[in-house]
Amino acid sequence: MKILILGEDLVAWTLAAALGSTGCSVRMTVSELPGAASEEVEPDLSRLLDQQLENGRLQLAFGFNKNDSSALDLLIDARDFSSQEELLAVVQKTGFPRLVALVQPVPLGTTDILQEQLNGLSSQPPQVVFWPNFIQSGRALESFTRVEQLLLGSRDAWATRQIKRLMQPFNRSLDRFRVMSPREAELTKVAINGMLATRVSFMNELAQLAERQGIDIEAVRQGMGADSRIGFQYLYPGCGFGGEAFLQTLEQLNTELSASRTADQGLLTSVQTINNQQKDLLFQKLWRFYKANLAGKKVALWGCSFKPNTSSVSGSPALHLIEALLAHNVEVVAYDPRALPAVQKHFAGEVGLSVAASPEAAAVGADAILVVTEWKEFWNLDLASIQSRMKKPLLLDGRNIYNPEELAEQGWVYSGVGRGQVV
Repeated sequence: MKILILGEDLVAWTLAAALGSTGCSVRMTVSELPGAASEEVEPDLSRLLDQQLENGRLQLAFGFNKNDSSALDLLIDARDFSSQEELLAVVQKTGFPRLVALVQPVPLGTTDILQEQLNGLSSQPPQVVFWPNFIQSGRALESFTRVEQLLLGSRDAWATRQIKRLMQPFNRSLDRFRVMSPREAELTKVAINGMLATRVSFMNELAQLAERQGIDIEAVRQGMGADSRIGFQYLYPGCGFGGEAFLQTLEQLNTELSASRTADQGLLTSVQTINNQQKDLLFQKLWRFYKANLAGKKVALWGCSFKPNTSSVSGSPALHLIEALLAHNVEVVAYDPRALPAVQKHFAGEVGLSVAASPEAAAVGADAILVVTEWKEFWNLDLASIQSRMKKPLLLDGRNIYNPEELAEQGWVYSGVGRGQVV
């Protein structure tokens, strides 16, 4: 199958690498692969892209001319959706491929509207489907090739068969396809992210109550998750969630719901508000501990990516936290296994921010450690040795990765999220 993929983010590159590895001929309009430090790829994905480019199954710098576009079987639009008009223009330039797939969240009804518009432009218009991606940063290839469900919004039996055939290499042991109307699929995609965000924000609300009452939210979390009707996924309180795709779909769903209700505020508005407030949590704890006297203090910030195993800082609570700290003349030394180039790019020219080669180096001479991202390498560090090189043994844990009792025994001033210690 000859495929053109529009886009240059993690979703586009993951589709290109995975589909190319199954024998498809994949074309992209971008001129070169992303660099090793880019937020758009991950190490295993980068290696697979190199392989596809080397064997000729991936072709870059695709041009919209007749020779290049006449044989396209499938056009995948993996860009953040902007307008039907822009996509229609691309479809026409590519010579009307037989099938068009939208994989990023779109306003409800977009797929059907685009199909109607294409029906008016050609006697043999492409079939349009909504094929939402569930690609996750930090495990992009795995989340595409071992997906829990394959959701497809399609009204055409032939188009459905083509997408099923395309995904057959990743869908052999158990048929995970769920086919529905495009509108149903569009809503399902944003509804999933809305539900996950609601779970996280609910736990953050409970964590605030737990902290006021001297209750350890970890015990509550385990009790809730053990109920099979609830489970443990996305049941962790913390210092706020990020991720461009996650936040955008939440914003879209909230907008759709706001347009259809008469009340001033709905559930997802509260979810967004709670998340924004949660991003201030560690700063507020630091502010209270030092009684608003933060100027000249030095903090080590552990973890900058919005989640572990990714270099992306899109929507990361770390960005909000660094901005607040720098605004109060706090010296920030950041460490992250992969996201430091993105942090330096984001804060280019800012005074007061530096980076370290290790979490231990970041903590030397620090007045506090702030844990923002739960990278595995933070879990079993020699905290006693780290403490001996700090000015003040203050550890504010935004991901609850440490045991409060153990740290208290070591002489730390510790506060997590809803762990019962008020700072």
